[in-house]
Amino acid sequence: MTRARPLVTDMIGGLVFTIIGVAGLIESLRMPRFENRNADPFTVPGLTPGLLSTVLAVLGVALIARAMAGRGGATPLPILNWSAGSATRMIFTLVTVMTYGFVLFGNVPFIIATTLFVFIFTIGAELLNPQRKLSLPKLCIGALVLGLCSAFVVRFVFVQIFLVRLPG
Repeated sequence: MTRARPLVTDMIGGLVFTIIGVAGLIESLRMPRFENRNADPFTVPGLTPGLLSTVLAVLGVALIARAMAGRGGATPLPILNWSAGSATRMIFTLVTVMTYGFVLFGNVPFIIATTLFVFIFTIGAELLNPQRKLSLPKLCIGALVLGLCSAFVVRFVFVQIFLVRLPG
């Protein structure tokens, strides 16, 4: 691929992200705010989608600006030429994420499901890395700590800050 191709891709991608972000922001502003019930402004339904939509729109505009400035990937893009390692990592990622989303989440308590997902994903990703430097015992301990910390932090953020009930 040539240099012009990433610029076109950035422009199209930026436009799509900006349109989706602006549309999401408009729709989140149209959601009920419950002022007549004296609701806490941090618990209104449109807050989180509005914040995410704003970030999406801003990043879309940044992508458009990068394309218009002529800054983009100067190197060829190997999108269609995958090495065996890349394909293996992609398949591993899809399988673990789909297993978490369709099998574990909702059927197993959230803390256990998320800890297990992060633990397996971390170990699998490291074992697929040809430049791995950690021994297997250190890797397992680190993955377990990362999994537990991730599960508890994500649960805290969703339950205490976003007021979302999680399964289990």
